[in-house]
Amino acid sequence: MSESTPQWSMVINCADIDRMSEFWCAVLGLAPRSQGGEFRVLQGNHGMVALQVADDPVTYRHQMHVDIYCRAEDRDRECERVRRLGARHVRDSTEPEDPYVVFIDPEDNEFCICPVADERRDG
Repeated sequence: MSESTPQWSMVINCADIDRMSEFWCAVLGLAPRSQGGEFRVLQGNHGMVALQVADDPVTYRHQMHVDIYCRAEDRDRECERVRRLGARHVRDSTEPEDPYVVFIDPEDNEFCICPVADERRDG
């Protein structure tokens, strides 16, 4: 990583940090960088996600979400993979030019499977 590349972490509030760690590590190919009981960083080759145990039940939804990019021909396979890992299907896009699929994780946070051209996915 070059010095000009900022480090980043998306934080997801949760109740069960162990279950959410297991889920997001499996979905995004991450590994725990820390094992904290209240705050945990999950890191991979393409980014990081941090999990934070919320003081109160998380009630405000849709403030942020994860987009998981895949090749168009891999969309159905990727959707099945996240289902097997515990995701639940919410809806498919109604836009033919943007055929993303919305899921929720084990604590009802939305995320999307987004089939895209290779230059957008890899860039």
